[in-house]
Amino acid sequence: MKAIVPGEPGRAEWMEMEEPAIGPGEVLLRPLACGICTSDVKLVRAGYTGGPRYALGHELVGEVVATGERARWQVGDRVAAAPYLPCGSCYYCLHGRPTLCPHLFENSLSPGGLAERVRIPRPLAERGLFPLPEGLPPAIAALAEPTGCSIQGVKDCGVTAGDAVLVVGDGPMGLLCAAVARAYGAALVVVAGLTPHRLAVAHEHYADAVVHVGEENLRERVAHLTGGRGADVVLAAVSNAEAVEAGLGALRRGGALNVFAGVPEGTTIPLDLRVVHYGQIRITGSFGVGLYHVAQALRLLASGQVDTASLVTATFPFEETLEALAYAMNRVGLKVVVVFEA
Repeated sequence: MKAIVPGEPGRAEWMEMEEPAIGPGEVLLRPLACGICTSDVKLVRAGYTGGPRYALGHELVGEVVATGERARWQVGDRVAAAPYLPCGSCYYCLHGRPTLCPHLFENSLSPGGLAERVRIPRPLAERGLFPLPEGLPPAIAALAEPTGCSIQGVKDCGVTAGDAVLVVGDGPMGLLCAAVARAYGAALVVVAGLTPHRLAVAHEHYADAVVHVGEENLRERVAHLTGGRGADVVLAAVSNAEAVEAGLGALRRGGALNVFAGVPEGTTIPLDLRVVHYGQIRITGSFGVGLYHVAQALRLLASGQVDTASLVTATFPFEETLEALAYAMNRVGLKVVVVFEA
């Protein structure tokens, strides 16, 4: 079978792999749609570093085409897949922090979502597959994983009804954070960024106001929009220290900031601890997605509370996955999804 894998730094390539064999309780999926994530782009840029070859892609919706003995699914079932599985019994799982589970990646998609067939190991098949809601297109359902990541970020920094929320970052994840914040009751959502076409989509569909940080002072604009107070919650959805610093500057006293986007190792910011102490601010971080978040994401997508139709700016057939990756790497639009033949 064909799969897309990282090749030389900056390039992905096609690779022939053996179709996965399945054991008891496992299922084999034929992908229907798979989103391309920033982490896929990072893996392509880093290139193949040795060891086993894995396919790119983890935002997967598929159809069951084979089942092992005693599997809970039937051939023909359409499902959205969690990309990995918290164990459910460690300290972190039992305390509601599933993405801190030390066993998080022990059960995952094999070889990855951008392949002609994907094996789902038994634990993931039993707990990490979700029926596709009636009427939800696979290309939209493929956003359940990134929407779930946004749900974790929004919940982690405590967005509640009536809040003023600032999202620093106008990429797909930033706009998803804005959409989820609205779904959780935010009264004012502001998106800050540098890309005019992305800010235009944000303003039309996901935010009450946008700020081009190359042309406006973010702190002053947010203060103006909030009666001088500042944002109740800030989500920093850009992978650099400047985004976090800018978000802190626009945060009100007593507010919360979530470091949502992953940043390179060693990334630091200057932090005045007097501001943290006397301003009673809270700084959090969130990574990844738990099973609850995927299930909740599917509910929000199916109900239209999170509308991603304007976020998916391109779909490519599986045969054009290299072009889809180039589209994502060059930041041509927003979210790109690979769709497979019916």
